[in-house]
Amino acid sequence: MLRTTILGFLAVFCLNTAASAQTQPTTQGQQAVRVSLKDGAFRRKGVMMRIQSGKITRLTSSFQLTNGTTVYPDGHVVTTNGTRQQLPDGRAINMQGEIVGLSDDMLTAATIQQLDQMVTGYTGTVISLPNAVPAEAATALQRLERKAALLEQLTDRLAQRTAQAVPASPEAASLDAQINALAPPAKP
Repeated sequence: MLRTTILGFLAVFCLNTAASAQTQPTTQGQQAVRVSLKDGAFRRKGVMMRIQSGKITRLTSSFQLTNGTTVYPDGHVVTTNGTRQQLPDGRAINMQGEIVGLSDDMLTAATIQQLDQMVTGYTGTVISLPNAVPAEAATALQRLERKAALLEQLTDRLAQRTAQAVPASPEAASLDAQINALAPPAKP
């Protein structure tokens, strides 16, 4: 008797667990993506709709795009040069006046990135560059440049003192000219 009761409870428990597992939706790996659209207008089933700041409303009056093109509620688009055309069903026109696909070209960059991450798992490539010159090397370079500048000043002063102490001879002048020709030009 006890054995059949335990088996009965076990059977009911297994059936309830299996039933609840079938009715609960799986959400593992699924993320909700908030679709954001670029500003513009589109035509769907013969009805013109306007997208403004991410909100979609029925187009009730004409409006002008940034390039001067005018979009009318009946679906006609008139460019600045006077060309008039009907916006095809399922197509959109962005604020630059380009007729594009609604489902692809009117998505914002953030929405495209979210969809890409959801579908492919791609999160983007991050490139981190180390500092081009470590701080210690930069400090050493500054010290070295300062020493070079001081040595250059010292060399100039020694040359001035030597010129004052030793009278210039024609032989010394020709040697100085040869040395100066070999020396690289001075930095400004």
